Amino acid sequence: MADDHPIPAPARIDVQEPEAVRYWTDVLQVTEEALNEAVDRAGANLDAVRAYIGEHG
Repeated sequence: MADDHPIPAPARIDVQEPEAVRYWTDVLQVTEEALNEAVDRAGANLDAVRAYIGEHG
């Protein structure tokens, strides 16, 4: 996971914001569908989403 992105990483992921979705799919190296599933299942907290992706990715 790269840390060289221009947008500071908030603690919550907003999948309703297209720019945020593009950012997080790039950072987490997942598809938009996988990101949406992770947020649906784990909530919008970044740590919870990362844990979900790690367990189910």
